[in-house]
Amino acid sequence: MSAPRALLAVADKRGIERLGAGLHALGWEIVASSGTAQALRDAGVPVLSIDEVTGWPEMFDGRVKTLHPAIHAGLLARRNLESDREQLAEHGLAPIDLVAVNLYPFAATLARSDDHEELVENIDIGGPAMIRAAAKNHDSVWTVTDPDDYDRVLAAIEAGADGTDLRRELAAKAFALTAFYDAHVAGYFQAEADDDFPHRLTVPLQKVQDLRYGENPHQRGAFYAAGDPELGHGALAGIDQLHGMELSYVNILDLQAAWAAANDHDEPAVAIVKHTNPCGLAVRDSLREAYVSAHAGDPLSAFGGIVGFNREVDIETVAAMKSHFYHVVVAPGYADDALRRLRRRKNLRIIRWPEPTARRPLRFESAQVWGLDRGYLVQDPDRSPVKDLEMRSVSAVPATNADMAELRFGMRVIRHVKSNAVVLVKDGMLVGVGVGQMNRVDAVRHAVTHAGAEAAGSYLVSDAFFPKTDGPEEALAAGVRAIAAPSGSIEDDAVVAAVDAHGGVLVFVGERHFKH
Repeated sequence: MSAPRALLAVADKRGIERLGAGLHALGWEIVASSGTAQALRDAGVPVLSIDEVTGWPEMFDGRVKTLHPAIHAGLLARRNLESDREQLAEHGLAPIDLVAVNLYPFAATLARSDDHEELVENIDIGGPAMIRAAAKNHDSVWTVTDPDDYDRVLAAIEAGADGTDLRRELAAKAFALTAFYDAHVAGYFQAEADDDFPHRLTVPLQKVQDLRYGENPHQRGAFYAAGDPELGHGALAGIDQLHGMELSYVNILDLQAAWAAANDHDEPAVAIVKHTNPCGLAVRDSLREAYVSAHAGDPLSAFGGIVGFNREVDIETVAAMKSHFYHVVVAPGYADDALRRLRRRKNLRIIRWPEPTARRPLRFESAQVWGLDRGYLVQDPDRSPVKDLEMRSVSAVPATNADMAELRFGMRVIRHVKSNAVVLVKDGMLVGVGVGQMNRVDAVRHAVTHAGAEAAGSYLVSDAFFPKTDGPEEALAAGVRAIAAPSGSIEDDAVVAAVDAHGGVLVFVGERHFKH
């Protein structure tokens, strides 16, 4: 019986000498691509080159080297079929019993270069073909795509184990790898074609870490990153955890909400979030002043919250946070003395998240629907209301420039609040929130109650139109000065009349900002 044969062709050469030497010691014959063969020879491992097996040299600068029947027949021949064994013998070919292959670094190239020709040359053809062929024939062939599996495979072969379960596990990893790889390639070409909603949407997801649990302790949780989290990113794909215990599922949702709410503003801004909704938010001339105002908006709810900053955190801001308990803080950076002070808090998770200008904008966002695995809703992200958003004063009392500035601030806040949503703002500060209500008048009542005395002279922003006059009447009776809401209700004229009857200000805006 001829010696078992292994084909090694790796771009990532971590551990390949150990695998080659281990197989050689077990009596295997080693075939390798040119770069891998050189690494093995340098380590003293006898090796055949691929062209010695195929009888053909590498062609087109390496574009064609393993695409040959001597390779693929050896991978795909069914060992339990006599006809397959006879055909191998008829053509003088030998079976290949193990493939160790990983792929050209397309994702890494995409992360550093936009050179189309370079990217095309980093699209691997032979590698995925060999991986898929070996994985298809996993009953007989070991398919090893991860250097971390080399020792397990060597141990199983040395022990003479059946290996069926391990080969099947490796086949699953192999097919997942080629799908992940091709999703990167497809995404690149779809982006080049500006195909935002392609007929087939492939999103490469890779597990970054297991989480302590999901939303509740009885639910398991994990974090997956879109793209390749190994390309120079931290534990959570682009953010760095500087201190504290590991993040939970809920922590991640909340820190994203806090970061997004704070970074919607140009001025120094701070958002304090509970259960993904801002309970405090303010913009000021300094980050410290913004924090003080954000906390003052609802100090009761702020306890145990998540704090998002849109500027580097300085020592003055940290001093203002003294005696205030939080689970997570997230900011684009921290001054050295501020970070040292924050690290004194044993249970505080400190997250550094780069400024939005350093990050690619999202092409789309999604939500899973219909059970565990039935489908996804995909949409454009809800961008922040821009400075030229249509805002039309429709009341008898016209909105002043100062009114419009407050209402525009409220528009930047409202899209971060779960619908039905109403917010009250005053002097660049969130003072009242009505969140997640089943009707809009209850949202107004919650916001007014939350604001208390601060409701007088405040500005109300609604995430959708008022279907009746009761909501605006409740607000104006509490002392709200001006209201902004989308138009579109059959009761729009009645709402305008109700606001006029109270001497208030009403502005219709050109966008609705539901958040479910």
